[in-house]
Amino acid sequence: MAAAIEPNSRDTLDVVHGPRVDWIPWAFEGAYFKLLHADRESGRFTILIKVDPGVSAPIHRHLEPVEAYVTKGGFHYADDPAIRFEEGSYLFENVGAIHEPVSPEGAEMLAVFHGPVEGVAETGEMAGRFDAAWHMDAWRAAGNDVPGG
Repeated sequence: MAAAIEPNSRDTLDVVHGPRVDWIPWAFEGAYFKLLHADRESGRFTILIKVDPGVSAPIHRHLEPVEAYVTKGGFHYADDPAIRFEEGSYLFENVGAIHEPVSPEGAEMLAVFHGPVEGVAETGEMAGRFDAAWHMDAWRAAGNDVPGG
């Protein structure tokens, strides 16, 4: 009897060997990323993020949830430094979250974006949008193949 489900990993699997690809500059100075997967149609993308010690991210808003798992170092939000996210921490940032991450010691993390993030100006207006298309374009411009896209 033949198996009801046949393995087809070559046709249905994208693999990125993180150590084999270089970090490229991300959305703000002192931050870098590696694109692991992106889907322009759904807007979802998965990246590794590295932040240098002493870096604060600009204030930004999540238009869709973001999931993150800290693999090295740590960070906190500027408005609540008592809550620290350190190696081994998992975060689920809900739609509408507005915050400013600060990393005194630097950090690395895996992040799954379910949609775009917007920079927020002092006036409260959008100051830039970082979505799957932006990440795919930046990754391709650095000479890399886009996984999933």
